[in-house]
Amino acid sequence: MKTSIAAFSGMIAKQELECFVKTEDGFAISLSNEIIFLDRGCQVISKHLYDGLIVAMDDTETGTIVVNAKGDVDVINLNQIENIFSGEEFNGASFSEDKIFISQENNEILTIYKTGVYALSAPADESNIIHVSDDGNSLAVASKGGALTIFGPSLKTAHHSPPRDDDLEVISAICSNGRGRFLVSRSSLGLVVDERAVNRIELWDIKKGLIMEAEVPSRITCIAPHQNGYVAGCFEGEVILIGQDLQVSTISKSEYSISDILEWEGDIIYSCWFFVERMNQSGTKIWSFEHQNLVKGILKIGDNRVVVFGKGGDANTGNHISLILPDGETQEDITSGKSEMKTIELSDERHSGMLSENESSAASQRAPLDGIEDLISEIIEPIEDTEYEKESHNGDLLESLASTARSLNIPPVANPGEDITVSSNEDSKADIILDGSDSYDPDGEIVSWSWSTASGRNLGQSKIVRVRLNPGVHVFTLKVTDNMGAESESSMTVRVID
Repeated sequence: MKTSIAAFSGMIAKQELECFVKTEDGFAISLSNEIIFLDRGCQVISKHLYDGLIVAMDDTETGTIVVNAKGDVDVINLNQIENIFSGEEFNGASFSEDKIFISQENNEILTIYKTGVYALSAPADESNIIHVSDDGNSLAVASKGGALTIFGPSLKTAHHSPPRDDDLEVISAICSNGRGRFLVSRSSLGLVVDERAVNRIELWDIKKGLIMEAEVPSRITCIAPHQNGYVAGCFEGEVILIGQDLQVSTISKSEYSISDILEWEGDIIYSCWFFVERMNQSGTKIWSFEHQNLVKGILKIGDNRVVVFGKGGDANTGNHISLILPDGETQEDITSGKSEMKTIELSDERHSGMLSENESSAASQRAPLDGIEDLISEIIEPIEDTEYEKESHNGDLLESLASTARSLNIPPVANPGEDITVSSNEDSKADIILDGSDSYDPDGEIVSWSWSTASGRNLGQSKIVRVRLNPGVHVFTLKVTDNMGAESESSMTVRVID
């Protein structure tokens, strides 16, 4: 039996979350056109219309600072939004106690005080990560090309580490732990075979430069301080502890990438796929929380609470925000008490066993482009049956053909993914994601998706649908519709073995 916890409270946002930050009263989230403040019970305190993609937020005593991609720095306080600085386009920011460090699209690092007063600027490579040290005296900037630059006080370059000339490298995460040092995660494509690890961590000191490095199991996706070291999540699902001497120990291995991680009373809380889990440093799981969406991130707020942010992908599913109590009451059997669960249960006898006659027929029909032959003949017929005796008619012919082509509509292509075989878990079930994201329309766009079983049962109206299956063979059909009403469908088969 598994131990689980249920959500204490929650809400649904119709738009995808851009940023979130802890506030004095709870937390704040930014959507595509508004910023919402919520209390510690996940109840809305206030909403503010806001135009512009937000790249970073920080909460202060005087209000919540918002940095947007257009180049504005604003402060939201009560019902007022005040602009305190405007500059070039911004792509990232990091906050110290009294300053804001901003990465600009013009390849400069800009520093301003939180009052909006300009301080300093310095050139930097096109960056994708910017991280200020806990004491605010140094700054680590990772470029999109894989270079690392450490800036000291007054934005003077202290250390610069370019990527290797004979390989392609990327910096995926940077973390500091209050000792004036940065832990940097670096990965390469491994084009050159030598002693250097493809996936590694580097410890940098503002004075000494690179102190040491160590290999990690796979590319790190998230890092957080943990007691005397760090805890990190990896792309291949590993959760690792990292000591001050960069001793790496793998304490857990999930089937899915780790999306976020944090320390909780000496334990570790991390998110992967649809789950948030807590475990101790020995790798023993304490509880698991199953979310309605893919988990985008987790945030620790006051009163011993953690907020879980989901990514639903469309307005029908919604982007769920759940509030959990890590030290709250637990329950046995993760599937109990989940009346709000959006997972589609396909575990009855009608959906397990060998292929039925209808399922075999559906599996063999791999969705040709319906009507493509008629479309081709419709274009060719006028060309073969019409004679033009004068060269002056060529312009009319081309114009006619162009007009005909514009009036025709090529059907979309439904791509439900390849047939797969998976093993069931300890509960003799298998959680499967049906992903139709690779579907496309050659001359327009897809406006709707629809998943169904071989028996005709509707599963959902989104690109991605999650199903839970018993051992057996299951056939699923994806139908897509383009912006001019043309449809096509295709099927895929999932075989679950016990």
